[in-house]
Amino acid sequence: MDVSIIIVNYNTKDLLVDCINSVYKQTKDLVFEIVVVDNNSTDDSENTIKEKFPKVIFVQSGGNIGFGKANNLGVEKANGEYIFLLNSDTILLNNAIFYFLNFARNNKNLNIGCLGTVLLDEDRNNTHSSESFPSMRRIIFEVINNYLKHFFHSPFKKERREFEESNFFEVDYITGADLFLSRELFRSLKGFDPMFFMYYEETDLQKQISKLGLKRLLIKGAEIIHLEGGSNTAESFSAKRRIMITVSLFKYLKKNSFMPNYYIFRLVFFIIRLPILLDSRITYKDRKEYVYSLLK
Repeated sequence: MDVSIIIVNYNTKDLLVDCINSVYKQTKDLVFEIVVVDNNSTDDSENTIKEKFPKVIFVQSGGNIGFGKANNLGVEKANGEYIFLLNSDTILLNNAIFYFLNFARNNKNLNIGCLGTVLLDEDRNNTHSSESFPSMRRIIFEVINNYLKHFFHSPFKKERREFEESNFFEVDYITGADLFLSRELFRSLKGFDPMFFMYYEETDLQKQISKLGLKRLLIKGAEIIHLEGGSNTAESFSAKRRIMITVSLFKYLKKNSFMPNYYIFRLVFFIIRLPILLDSRITYKDRKEYVYSLLK
């Protein structure tokens, strides 16, 4: 078995069907399996997938256990030499998985940890595909930047890299929407840290990969649409999502930072985030929960 494709699903039945259809339509010249891990969906995902795609390995997690744990469960069922962690809100436009497999096997000298590609939005424009590892200083600057944008032209510019002469480039970490790596490496790292329910689990995993001296590369050729946010089945940035991101960010920084600096950061972050509580669009309940997330 060359590749095991792991897809986590939580109430995204229609997106999932489109995603799987694109995998079967586009994937050629390799032996693969699809493992769907369902986080206790209530939209009849299980019956639909089993009926439409009888070859798919369907795993019920028994509850909404989060993105990282669900992927870990899927990898336990996988048989492939490589695993491809794929969001349910993605569409393969070409033989993307073969591009990853071929690149990994033919470039052993690059010390590859994991691969992804520059993702596309619905209009085929490049979209969010990678990021720098979070640093406490950078986070503070970005929060201040977000406030300044309301009054001035932003002094901070977000870098978006493009392919130039090379057919790949190195990044700090690849987004969790499309992550290709060897099953052996994933298992040697014990998968995603289960303390992350959602958000920053792929950041932490690739931080551990970087500590091994292995590279995280975006490669040219693979074409994948990411309908970003669709697999969350939520508003683009709801109060609940903001809280989940903040909690996971704190967990990541606590795990990967010098502790005295971390506690100083928490104090500064709390102070500079207080103005958000003045936003009249946020309910009292959400404000209360967000403050609690800043303090816990």
